Amino acid sequence: MATEGEDKSSRGGSGEGNGGEGGSVKLFVGQVPKHISEAQLLAMFKEVALVDEVSIIKDKVTKASRGCCFLICPSKQEADKAISACHNKRTLPGASSPLQVKYADGEMEKLEHKLFVGMLPKSVTDAEVTALFSKYGIIRDLQILRGSQTSKGCAFLKYDSKEQALAAIEALNGKHKMEGSNIPLVVKWADTEKERQARRAQKSHSLISSVSQTNSIQQPSLYGALPTGYMPPYNGFGYQAPGTYGVMQYSFSFSAESNWIS
Repeated sequence: MATEGEDKSSRGGSGEGNGGEGGSVKLFVGQVPKHISEAQLLAMFKEVALVDEVSIIKDKVTKASRGCCFLICPSKQEADKAISACHNKRTLPGASSPLQVKYADGEMEKLEHKLFVGMLPKSVTDAEVTALFSKYGIIRDLQILRGSQTSKGCAFLKYDSKEQALAAIEALNGKHKMEGSNIPLVVKWADTEKERQARRAQKSHSLISSVSQTNSIQQPSLYGALPTGYMPPYNGFGYQAPGTYGVMQYSFSFSAESNWIS
């Protein structure tokens, strides 16, 4: 792993990035030739922005480069410089397409200090939510999700800084009940796009499984739509339930059965 020095490397930490204005920001870089080293990448990006750390993403088994890496920049401003200078603009030797430089999953939500708030009363107003959450900082944006007439019981809001958002999470999540609700609020970082896609995929899979299970229970039967495992009453050896099979009526009698047995 290549770094500019121990002081900046320690600020980059493990590469998670905390998303604050003064904190590190993680970028994802694609279309990186597999032969290029972290030191070479660091030197290249340092030409356009301050970079604390470069970490090539490697295959867990072969340990070979997967053709992409993470960058840790000391601030959003430096991250934006790297994106502006390299995204779709610079093609490295050995690559077939220009570099793809973007914020890593979850970074934009952290940079926006965006929170999800759940378990709000259906009748809640913007003023009530603002009055509660403004105790912990400056609210830059508030969006209560609404149906035709009432709220859906949840909202998104953005704070002016990460510290303010963290203060709200610490003070309210699972601890505070708003008037009109007997369940504590859920206050957490808003989901990333990747998490939203995963949740939609899981919901779709659950729906398909449910439909499949319903169809398997309603098996077609000679006796109509009967529950799985249904058996008509048994009336002796060789007995078959009377009914119409095809276009011919079959009658059953015990004398016929006796003749067949004999």
